[in-house]
Amino acid sequence: MKKIIAQGATTKPIASTLRKCFLFAAAAVTAAVAHIPEAAAARCSANAAGDWTCIHQTRDLTFVDKYGISKKRQVRWQVPEGAPPAGGWPVAFFYHPTVPVGTNPFVVQATAGSGGIYIPKMFHELLDDPTGTGKKYAIVAPVSAAHFGTNYWDTNVAFTYSGSEDYKFFPDLFGEIISGNFGPASQYNMNRRYAFGMSSGGFNTSRMAVTFNSGGEWKALGIIAASYATCSASCSVPTLPANHPPTKFWHGTGDFTVPISTMRTYYNKLVAQGIPAEKLEHSGGHVFTADNVGATGVKAYFDRY
Repeated sequence: MKKIIAQGATTKPIASTLRKCFLFAAAAVTAAVAHIPEAAAARCSANAAGDWTCIHQTRDLTFVDKYGISKKRQVRWQVPEGAPPAGGWPVAFFYHPTVPVGTNPFVVQATAGSGGIYIPKMFHELLDDPTGTGKKYAIVAPVSAAHFGTNYWDTNVAFTYSGSEDYKFFPDLFGEIISGNFGPASQYNMNRRYAFGMSSGGFNTSRMAVTFNSGGEWKALGIIAASYATCSASCSVPTLPANHPPTKFWHGTGDFTVPISTMRTYYNKLVAQGIPAEKLEHSGGHVFTADNVGATGVKAYFDRY
């Protein structure tokens, strides 16, 4: 009897204790799960082949050229998921190279023959911060005027820049962002602007420092397979503005479209004037490369400024 009672007395507390422990553990797990912050969804995703595509928004911006003629340009843009930091997201402007009309840099097909697979990867790094640096950027990617079935920028052309369509377009674009016509103005920190681009877009990136930086809004530039705003196959770089942003160049020694010597002339001028400048020379041609992403890439450089 004592044994049975002892067993009974012993069994009941064990069952009760186990039940209480189970309920406590379940409650603890539920509470813990409830307090895990929801991860911000990524703006970009890769397919099975590892090619990236980024969701984005598009609108047509109407502006008036120097002749008083109403013109329309397409602008694509995206901001990171989640609440912007105080003052808004820094804004990275992407300027495309010479491309067929209709090319979309947010998808992997963009200028694939020129290493365009790396453009959405750069966008992914800027928008989603996959390495967890804590730094994200809004991206604005306007489209240049169409010229005989292609899009390219007016910066290094024969006529005076002040007579170009681009000269009128960019102040309107910047003003529209500040006015909240690309989503709430509070999303964008237009006092922290960055620009990057390749070829025609790289020359246009330089143009930001030369023509549109009176207030020092541009914090850093990334120039790929290009040089100074007015250069082409040859290059003479004048005295640069004192507030020219820090600039990094990526250029191939095998680039026969924009000779690497033109980039070196620009780079040397920056160094001579005491303006921070870096260059990464590779053995390729007139292309985007894997050097434009990761530790040697555009975002890693921008993050330092």
